[in-house]
Amino acid sequence: MDLITGNAYDQDTRGTGWFLGFSDWTRHGLGELLHVPREQSLDGLCMKWWDHPAGDDSGLGKPLSEGRTVSLLVSGESLFRIEFSPHPDFRPEGLRTVLLRRQGDFAAWGAGLHHRWHALERATVMTLRWNLR
Repeated sequence: MDLITGNAYDQDTRGTGWFLGFSDWTRHGLGELLHVPREQSLDGLCMKWWDHPAGDDSGLGKPLSEGRTVSLLVSGESLFRIEFSPHPDFRPEGLRTVLLRRQGDFAAWGAGLHHRWHALERATVMTLRWNLR
C-alpha cells in the first residue's frame, strides 16, 4: 500500500521545517511520497482546510485517490481516523487504519487507494493534493 505516516515535528528536516518538497531529506518511505524533485512539474494542486466536528464522517463513495495526498492534523489534542483500502468496500483484508491524534500527525498516500475518514473528536485537518506530470 502506497502509504506513509508520521509527525511533521519528528521528521528530520535538517533544521528547516520543510518535510515535503524537493530537499534530499524528504526522500524516505515507500514511493518517496513526500519528495517532489525540483525539476518535476505538478498539476491539479489543491489544498483543503477543514474543521471537523466530533462525529463528522465521510461515509463511502469517495473517489479513488489520484496523484499524491497528504492530510495533516493542525489542531492539538484531537482524534481523526482515516482508513485506506485497495477495495471500494473496505473489506478487512488490506484495510489500514491511521489515527491522527497529535498536532503534526500526517498520512501521505499515492494513487489507487480508497479512503474514508471519521472525526472521533473535533479535529482541524489540512489536506494537500497534487499530480505529478
